[in-house]
Amino acid sequence: MTAAEILQEFNTLARPERARLVEQALRQLTVDERKPIERLIRRLQNPDVPESFWGGVEDHEDGRSVDMETA
Repeated sequence: MTAAEILQEFNTLARPERARLVEQALRQLTVDERKPIERLIRRLQNPDVPESFWGGVEDHEDGRSVDMETA
């Protein structure tokens, strides 16, 4: 089955089934492969949150932060 055929079949599924399929596909990825996708999804789910906030969250998640006392 080609990727085009898979996508065509995917588009015929009901929304909950598509979500379940995507979730299962994401579980097959490594943590490092999944991280940018999860971050994009988080932004899409929260469009009212400023980009600067997400940058700070991601810096913290990646260990690029210092304690307030140190700063």
